[in-house]
Amino acid sequence: MDRKQAVIYGGGALALIVGITLVARSGETPATPPKAPVTTGTVATAKAAGTAVPSSSGNGVAPPGMDAARPTDCLIEPSQVVRVNSGVEGVVQNIYVDRGDDVRRGQVVAQLYTDVERAAAAAAQARASNPHAERAAASRAAYLATVSQRSDQVSQYLARDVVDEARANAQSAAEERKAAAEEQRVARLEYVQAQRVIGQKTVRSPVNGIVTERRMAPGEYRGADATHILTIAQVDPLNVEVFAPIAQLDAVQVGDEVSIFPEAPVGGKYRARIKVIDRVFDAASGTFGMRLALPNPGNKLPAGLRCRLEIDRKPASIATRPE
Repeated sequence: MDRKQAVIYGGGALALIVGITLVARSGETPATPPKAPVTTGTVATAKAAGTAVPSSSGNGVAPPGMDAARPTDCLIEPSQVVRVNSGVEGVVQNIYVDRGDDVRRGQVVAQLYTDVERAAAAAAQARASNPHAERAAASRAAYLATVSQRSDQVSQYLARDVVDEARANAQSAAEERKAAAEEQRVARLEYVQAQRVIGQKTVRSPVNGIVTERRMAPGEYRGADATHILTIAQVDPLNVEVFAPIAQLDAVQVGDEVSIFPEAPVGGKYRARIKVIDRVFDAASGTFGMRLALPNPGNKLPAGLRCRLEIDRKPASIATRPE
């Protein structure tokens, strides 16, 4: 190979190497320096002043339960709901009240059949008041005791068996007299028992309230599986169940009076007294529970209403009518 050809081949190889290098460099992307975040408005001002910036997730709203100005809802409920029943089984004879009726404590509201129990009570009373059996036993005991004493006095003239028999008869008559007195006492107890059963078949209202349910009817059998005959709700006083924000905890204490505003169409303003403040709070909703006592003379205010609570410290007497 001459010198001219060597120069041509060397120049071609060099050109090829330079082309490959340029192609490789053209595929790379030059790194761009990160841009500084732009801060504007309140955040920029806060950062410039060196103060802490609240998290965007809070949106500037107080956590649950810490907003004392949040309205407090409540619910008006009966103070007691009683399922009235008889203490014994039997067939329902009469039910004297119906749904919606006002009842007083001790009022007879239902009656079960008591024919069998009344007959048993009459028989027990007859046995308890019959003095003849005990008198007869007492007379026989007295006679045999006298015979035994005479036998002892002349025992030297009588056979030993005769004296022993007289003593045994006297002791037996004395025991029979005790047995007659005991039977009379048992008869009196049976009479009391029959009267108690009759009393349990007479169903009375345990509270002042309103009949909310009539579960059974005359002629039905009140068996072991029957839960109740009537349901009675006591609505004087009423209970007011409240769930207030935790921020209001320091504003109330047991015995304070607060204002209650029932929902429409009842409306009005009432005063209730705090009876219970729960010591276990609900962390999820940020609330704590309270129970209030709301007087309701004449059962004028219905139960089962939603209401709104207003807490204040002003002394006021409990109102019985809406203001």
